[in-house]
Amino acid sequence: MIKCALRHNSIFPFQFLIWTFFRDIETTLISYFFDLDYLLIYTPLMFLGEFLAGLTFYLYQKQFLSKKKKGKITNFMPIQFVKAKHRLIKDSKTKIIFLLITTGVSDFVQFVILLQTSKFMTLSGSLEQRLRGIFTINYALFYYYILRLPIFKHQIFSLIIIAICIIIVIITEFIFQEINIFLSYVEFIYAFLLIFIAIFFSTLMESIEKYLFEYNELNPFLTLLFEGIFGFILTSIYCIFNSPFDDIINFYKNKQTYEFTLLIFTLILYVILSGGKNSFRVVTTKIYSPMTSSFMEYILNPFYLIYYFISGSDFISLGKNNFVYFIINFVISLIITFCGGVYNEFLILFCCGLERDTYIQVRNRSNFENELNKLYEGDDDDSSISSDYILELNNIE
Repeated sequence: MIKCALRHNSIFPFQFLIWTFFRDIETTLISYFFDLDYLLIYTPLMFLGEFLAGLTFYLYQKQFLSKKKKGKITNFMPIQFVKAKHRLIKDSKTKIIFLLITTGVSDFVQFVILLQTSKFMTLSGSLEQRLRGIFTINYALFYYYILRLPIFKHQIFSLIIIAICIIIVIITEFIFQEINIFLSYVEFIYAFLLIFIAIFFSTLMESIEKYLFEYNELNPFLTLLFEGIFGFILTSIYCIFNSPFDDIINFYKNKQTYEFTLLIFTLILYVILSGGKNSFRVVTTKIYSPMTSSFMEYILNPFYLIYYFISGSDFISLGKNNFVYFIINFVISLIITFCGGVYNEFLILFCCGLERDTYIQVRNRSNFENELNKLYEGDDDDSSISSDYILELNNIE
């Protein structure tokens, strides 16, 4: 039996999904209508969006909190802020700043590296998307070995299946990918290496964010603000040697004024969408986990793969669309998405004890025990407890 289990604050990861989806649509439209792929200008614009969104939400949050009485629990998106008497020992300001710089550097590196894969023209455009299940594995390893947090049975099950699927994806690439003068085996392996490095830096960034949120009580929007600043500085330095404006200048010279104006509008929209996406990303990481954030990045993969195949832009082997190549990856993407849902407890499998340590079941058992305690406290005579009432409570499970 499979049960869909949504919490009251599930709106936030799904908001992250919506902003991500619309930004993906916009970049696809820019590529289609303006014939501009993998623009380097996306990098500074993305960091600008992070900075503006972080600044806007942080200032609004300060204004919101300033209206509340001291010591009172407040709630904003839906992050709780409590002035407690006893707090955890926080890291020094120097260490926190270093970690913030590390997140900015990691964000910059993974973004730029993924842009570099565009030079492999015959490489599958969806390869990086199809490998995003690795995010869940990496984050889980970080949680277990670094933060010493437990991984439960349903999560171990999910990780094993995802790992098997990732291996199958890699094998299919070696089978169906055309290795020729345009893409040698060395370049092919190098492309994989770039993707794995980008995934590593992305994992490092969000894992450090979670650490800062939980162990240093750092404000997610303040963190996003500083990431935007550090990332924009690094991008500016990088752009001195690799100008991001060449494609824009060439477009301006070769196109009409209204087309250039429309392009500028879409780039401004990209800033807004990047800000919204990353705002809900840090909130999702705070109230859930980096595994949940990464899950929202690949939950729509099956639909993307259908689009790529129908449009004829991917799953090409021997010069034409290969249905077997597509269907293998489509089924694998469904399995990875399903397991990602199980890992993050949006889907609960009621078999083999996989449901036992999920949030919903733990909460239900706690409620059941509380009801029993109240019942026993109200009457010392165990025999006076209604058997019908006990059965009703058991139905919670």
